Amino acid sequence: MLADTSDHARVLRKLYSEVSLKIDADTVACHMFQQNQLTHEKLENIQSKRSEPIAAAKKLLNIVIKEPPSVYWCFLEALSQADQEHLRKMIIMESPEGQLNVSGTYFLLNYSHTS
Repeated sequence: MLADTSDHARVLRKLYSEVSLKIDADTVACHMFQQNQLTHEKLENIQSKRSEPIAAAKKLLNIVIKEPPSVYWCFLEALSQADQEHLRKMIIMESPEGQLNVSGTYFLLNYSHTS
């Protein structure tokens, strides 16, 4: 697990532009809401930006950055549920805990959020 909130915030800030261009924020936010990791108010705030997908993505990322690690782990799981495994892997690979350096080769550790 990540040591503290600043670790996941650092990773998401580093990938902020790339993720905000590629993520389906509405679908991911719905999955997070279903897992009780996003309030109805925050979900509606993200959904209000459906016509502006990058703005919706930025709202979601800003929420996840500010929340505790449990919300971050739910976010990663929601990416998988939303058929955005490529983004989940990219984010995990940027995390110090998501990398294992063996003879110069990086292996993805299988992290998943458990409810």
